[in-house]
Amino acid sequence: MIKLRTILAGTAVAMFSQFAAAQSYPPGTIVVPAAQAPSNPNDPAYTDQSRAPQSQDPFVKKRVADKNAKTEYKADKKAAKEEYKADKKAAKEEYKAEKKDARATRSSEVRSMPTPVDPVTGKPSTSGDPVMSK
Repeated sequence: MIKLRTILAGTAVAMFSQFAAAQSYPPGTIVVPAAQAPSNPNDPAYTDQSRAPQSQDPFVKKRVADKNAKTEYKADKKAAKEEYKADKKAAKEEYKAEKKDARATRSSEVRSMPTPVDPVTGKPSTSGDPVMSK
């Protein structure tokens, strides 16, 4: 029982010391071993995130390459979509112009057609009594 109390007390002291050590640094501070710490903490190589792509880490290189590829793909996709919309609009306008021209041509052809004459009465035919063709 005494051994158990001693072990529990030692564990509690170790936990509290870890909590105290973790809370002694302001939030956002990264703690690194002294061997890896920069000689000058204000060195831009350690504070400037724009230098991250120059890392030798293959995962960082892949992430940067993927981001560049995604950005390029989105730009190409946007340009293709705009080109498609412009082509579609031009085709629609061309279709409307052809349709209007065909309508005008057909209308002029119908107007220029001779009016059918009823062979029995000799009068021009109307829509109510159409002339039957042979």
